[in-house]
Parts: sequence; structure tokens; C-alpha cells
Amino acid sequence: MNQKPTGPGFTRKPRVADQMTSDLLTCVERSYAAERAGDAAEALEWHLAVPMFQRGRHRAVLDRLVRLGDDLPPWVWARWIVYQATRCEDSESATGRMHRTALKYAVESVHADQLADCEEEGGDPIKTMAWVASESWFFQQLFVYECGGLSMFLDEFPTGRLAEHVELARSWVGRRLSGYQVGASLPGSRLRVYDAATASWVEVLDLGARTSAGDEGWVLGRLVASGIDDLPMFDVPPLAVPERIAREVAEAERPWAPVTEALAEGRLVQSQFMREDYELATDVQELDLVRFGTPACDYERVMGQLRGGRDEVGRAAYRILQRAMDGGIAQRDAAYVAAAAQNPHADSEARSRLLRGGQVEVWSRWAAMVPEPARSRLLDYARLTRAAG
Repeated sequence: MNQKPTGPGFTRKPRVADQMTSDLLTCVERSYAAERAGDAAEALEWHLAVPMFQRGRHRAVLDRLVRLGDDLPPWVWARWIVYQATRCEDSESATGRMHRTALKYAVESVHADQLADCEEEGGDPIKTMAWVASESWFFQQLFVYECGGLSMFLDEFPTGRLAEHVELARSWVGRRLSGYQVGASLPGSRLRVYDAATASWVEVLDLGARTSAGDEGWVLGRLVASGIDDLPMFDVPPLAVPERIAREVAEAERPWAPVTEALAEGRLVQSQFMREDYELATDVQELDLVRFGTPACDYERVMGQLRGGRDEVGRAAYRILQRAMDGGIAQRDAAYVAAAAQNPHADSEARSRLLRGGQVEVWSRWAAMVPEPARSRLLDYARLTRAAG
């Protein structure tokens, strides 16, 4: 996990770009080409050939895609396309040029305090820009949708298997930002969501958005096609906001106006837009896995160890799988089980330690509650448990 206890760019270190040789730049280019062709395994191989890229969020994203295999649900492919668009900085492309324009606007209009803090501490403003580009929900939504970054990327880059999923991703273009109240999970991997713009309840694919909804249960997000049973879904894990802001966005002619007004009035702060992880196959954020999978008495200590660089996310995910096997998790929290099973550390630990002598029906029952790709992972646990006898 990419922890930043003191903020980005506050210490002067050589930039990655300054350490690049022509051979390493070739590895980066080939990694991009493989990813834009839909080959996560080859993209990861080239990515890891760059010594500076041995850790980091993008490595984790590619690693999880490789572990999920090629048979991904259509919505995961679409999310992968959107994710690639947010990372596209190719200087000679329309996507890359718009990326720079949108990033400059996002930093100046929303994240100016972060840039000012960086400069005051004698840090590198370029690192702050990179941090915003990587982790700001505001920038990503602005660039992908309002600035047309997704549409440009779709016109310029996808090839191979990735190009086979352009149609679904293109259907996401133009979807409106709105405010929603997240309701109860339903059988069949469905979630009830109240659309404040239409004053009606709708059923969406349940990827765990309830974990993102905060204490008030209201979020900002975009409902897009999932490619599964005509069910909509959130394009990315939605952003928790107070009910007032969610309703203002839903009712506004220009949805971003209430957001910027709330920032100016202090009802929102720019740090609320920052996310350290980026999820493709779940709406459950890593920090929520830690919170849910850690006893309250240990939480402060575990968070301290997480900030120190220890993989507490994987350990918490494994504890969630243990509780799921032992009957210690309610059905309404199935999204946590699904997300935990997709965590590489928890998955490896479960396969080596947890599936011997367990009950096959436990994993089959959890699998029936969640969508793909988590469903196949949990069914695999059932199969391995049966084989272990």
C-alpha cells in the first residue's frame, strides 16, 4: 500500500524520470503496449523489469489482474480501460494533452493547498502533481468524463483483447454524476440504491458500495452499465458525502457546482478526494478491509504498522476469510468476503492453511452471495476443500 505519512514530495529525492535509461524506457513503453492490448501478464513482466517499479500501486493492480485470469467480467475490463485512461500521459496524443490540462485545473481549483504545503516544505511540486493524478477522485472523474479523457483514450489506444471491450466502456461516456443513498444488499449480488435525481430506488450490481458510503449512507457517483443482466453499477467506488451535498449534486444543472461550493464553504475538504488504492474488481477499499478485519482493540496498533510499511491489508483480509469460514460474518457483509478472497496475500494463505478440514458448503454459500470474479475464487475454495477431504 502506498503510504505517505508526511505527504508527497516533502523530501527531495531523484525523480523516477531522472533515473531512466533508454533500455528502461523501452520496458515502460512495452508495458504500456501490452496493457493497452489487454495482456496484464506481459504488462506486469515488463513493468517489473524496471527496478524502481518493484513496489507501488500500479504493480499491485496488474498483479491482481493476472491472478484473476483472463476470464474477467465485462465491467472489470471496462474499469481497467478507465484506469488506463487516467494514467495516459503520452505527450503526442490528444489523451495525454487533455490529461495535463485537466490535472493543472484540478490542482489549481481543488488541490492548491496540497501544492502550497509541498512548496512550503521545500518539496517537489512535480511529485504533488503526480500524487493528485494518481489518487484524486476529483481529478479522475473530471478528466475521464467532463474533459472527455475516456472517449479520447478509446479512440487512440485499445488494441487486441482490450479493444473487444471498448463498446461497454464507451457506453459510460456522458453518464451523469449524481447523489445516491446506499441501501441494503439483496440476494443475487444486488444492492438497493436511492437515486436522488429521480427520487426512486434502483437495483445495482453489489460490489460493496455500502462500505464506501460512510456514516450517513450517501455518496457521489455515476451509474454505468455493468454488462451483467442489464444491471447498472458504480463506475468506480463512490465517494462518501453528507446527504445535503449528495442531494445538491443530484438536483444541480451543473453537478460539479455544489461540489466546488461545498469546498469553498468548508463542508468538504480536498483530502476527502484522495484514495491510496484503486480497485478494479471490488468497491471495497483496502483501508475498509483493515477496519473490518481488525479487532477494535488492535486497530490503532495495526494502522501504525500499516503506515510503517507492513502488509496489514493482506493480514486483515485473511482474518476476514477465517471469520467467514467460522460463521463470524453476517450475510449483509458478503462484499468484504469477496474483496478478501481477491487479496493476493489472503488468497495464498487461505490456499495453504485454511482449506484443509473445512466445510465445502461454507464456501459454496458465500460464492452464491457475490458476483464474479470473486464467485469463482470462492467456488475454487470449495473445490479445494472437497479435495482436501
